[in-house]
Amino acid sequence: MGSPAYKITLEDGRVIIETRSFRSDRGSVLHSGIFSRELSASFIAAAAMGAVLGFFALITDLGLVHYVIGILVFAVVLPLSRLYILKEPYLETVFDGEWVTISLKRPIFGTRVKRPVGELKEIKIGHVKFEPENADAIAFVKKIALQHGTVIPGFGEVKEFYNVDLDFGDKSYTILTTHEKKDAEDVVLKLREFL
Repeated sequence: MGSPAYKITLEDGRVIIETRSFRSDRGSVLHSGIFSRELSASFIAAAAMGAVLGFFALITDLGLVHYVIGILVFAVVLPLSRLYILKEPYLETVFDGEWVTISLKRPIFGTRVKRPVGELKEIKIGHVKFEPENADAIAFVKKIALQHGTVIPGFGEVKEFYNVDLDFGDKSYTILTTHEKKDAEDVVLKLREFL
């Protein structure tokens, strides 16, 4: 069960929450409108293809076979880099009888925190609101974007987030960030019922 923002599973005396939404931030114009993981994957694939063609150019004159091999390298590296190198990180929080384990799962440098359930002081909902600071600049950038035939999704909009936080006294961990307060309330209710 859960919403698109998270998945919550009850199994074998454990509660498991998985989410890709665990940070509340303003976001980036580049990330929302221009930059994407698919674009980055195509850059990686193009670099791999260029490296292969460069290698062939060093040892022989390039022919049709070399270009076909380059295209095949591009076609193979593109989806593999999207799936493995640029895989979106997600947060997994596991509550069992004695421990709370929070794991950031990503292709490189994942982290894990394990704390006793007895140290958990409170499960709470935090609210964060980001409002645009310079309306004139936002209007100017939107005008320029329209002149270039593009739209920047979400640019200049107010962003509100509801965070589910685990407070251990000495440290607090955000395990879910959502735009809907009801989603955060549902998760807190399920966790309190479990504990």
